[in-house]
Amino acid sequence: MKPSATSFASFPARAAVVLAGAVLAASLLTACAGLAQEGGGHEPDAHPDPDLRMGAPEDNGQADLIYELLVGEIAGHMGELQVSLDHYLRAAGRSDDPDVAERATRIALFSGDPDKVLPAAQRWVALDDNNLEARQVLAAMLVNDDQPDAAVPHLEWVLKRMDAVEGDGLGLLVNVLSRAQNGAAAVNAMEQVVAGRAEDPEAHLALGRLALQQDQPHVAVTATERALRLAPDLREANVLRARAIQHTGDRAASLRAMDELVRRYPDDLDLRVNYGRLLLQEARFADARAQFEAVVSERGDDADMLYTLGLINIEMERYDDAEGYLEQVLRTGQRSGDARYYLARIAELTGDTQRAVDFYEEVDRGDYRQESVLRAARLQGELGQINQAREGLARLREASDEPHVQVETYLAEAQLLRDARDYRAGMILLDEALTAHPGHPELLYARALMAERLGRIAQLEDDLGRILARDPENFAALNALGYTLADRTDRLDEAFDYIRRALEQRPEDAAVIDSMGWVLYRLGRLGEAESHLRRAYEKTQDGEIASNLAQVLWDRGAREEALDILETALERDPDHERLLRLKEKLNP
Repeated sequence: MKPSATSFASFPARAAVVLAGAVLAASLLTACAGLAQEGGGHEPDAHPDPDLRMGAPEDNGQADLIYELLVGEIAGHMGELQVSLDHYLRAAGRSDDPDVAERATRIALFSGDPDKVLPAAQRWVALDDNNLEARQVLAAMLVNDDQPDAAVPHLEWVLKRMDAVEGDGLGLLVNVLSRAQNGAAAVNAMEQVVAGRAEDPEAHLALGRLALQQDQPHVAVTATERALRLAPDLREANVLRARAIQHTGDRAASLRAMDELVRRYPDDLDLRVNYGRLLLQEARFADARAQFEAVVSERGDDADMLYTLGLINIEMERYDDAEGYLEQVLRTGQRSGDARYYLARIAELTGDTQRAVDFYEEVDRGDYRQESVLRAARLQGELGQINQAREGLARLREASDEPHVQVETYLAEAQLLRDARDYRAGMILLDEALTAHPGHPELLYARALMAERLGRIAQLEDDLGRILARDPENFAALNALGYTLADRTDRLDEAFDYIRRALEQRPEDAAVIDSMGWVLYRLGRLGEAESHLRRAYEKTQDGEIASNLAQVLWDRGAREEALDILETALERDPDHERLLRLKEKLNP
């Protein structure tokens, strides 16, 4: 996209003095040209030379410079940045005015053309070698051009200039070089500068800062260690060394370094925070908690620290402590949505379902809003509050214009209705969902499962077939279609083929192993069926798997074991439809 005229006009333009004269000269030239045409009585050339069409004068020094400046400015204001840059570069070559070279350099920087920034900056320094900014720009461009050796004299000049006025020359160099695109060259140039100040710990520290910013942590470690040999109590060098060690990937060494620092500077709370975060990365929750507790003892109203302590205590299953810290977060008035979400999680984990729902419903904004609605709906379903759950999901769906959020709420609502065995309402909902999101595979899959509950096998085949038409190896669709055909029809060879293809993809998936066991049972291969079903049941004691295994064992004569499995499964899930049907069938 071309830059706007406003953006171009915002450049500093001390060359305006030259341009003022240019406007007058151009006017005079235009007037002279007009007089010549009138006096000669000639018709205008039908195919004038392109340069003459632009009004360019002959190469006559000052007039030629004025032409380049005029066209450069006009092109820039018209958004033709590259044209403007080309004319300003030619003007800079013709002019001894450093302002013109500066203007060319700034336009080149704005255009992002590195091949033209470098010569412009070189011309700027040639015309004004005492200009601090010109030297910085040239040094940076030389580094980007992979000429660190050429950049060093300019960096050293900047450093001496800043030292002379008691400025932070090293900090300025780090700032300039940290933005360099060629990180290796930037660090190389800084190493050469620091070599001339080998006894200055601050110089090594500056190199360490730059190296870490340019993703060279090993160089940073070496530089900070050199700084510490010269000044063992240089706190910033100690801290930077620990950070650099962490970035090398040597976590154990980083932990040792941070532990040593915290012991040396026990009142430095920022150190404790950094150490605590590092401990969390290593899952050392008790040690991390001790560091954050020390911080909170001094910063009792720090919402971030209180929140972190709440999460640590949840991880450690210290729910009372976690709740206490999160309630303190609420009193600060900050991170209230996050705190309420985790207070809801604590209530959910401790079995206080209604309290969890109440907290989830209070999360009305922020990152956890969507998840809170979904979790609240699931819990409300367990409490029998189906209508409230559906209303919450519908509100979230209507408030969002993101398709994935809408689909997720439809799926959650369909699961509520499925769990409540309101399959007809579930079909109506999923029909609505697929009208809004045609062909969505997860919605098709959910509708297929709902159709199976209603005995609409043709609908199930159609929906799963649409998924497989787009994704022939979709293992979930293959498994569901194969299992349903094995369970509800006599198309057993077809069912076996679908399940075989699913099992090839997921050989350790309990649901697919169960499907294979069931189709083998329906094919009369009872020994193989039992083997598969036992393996599936070992992986997960799901009610459906238990019912299938019990049926096979019953038919094979192991009736006592079959009844034991059936009763155990019903103790876990007393309302499971398939288990109840099998119990009635066996009628022990």
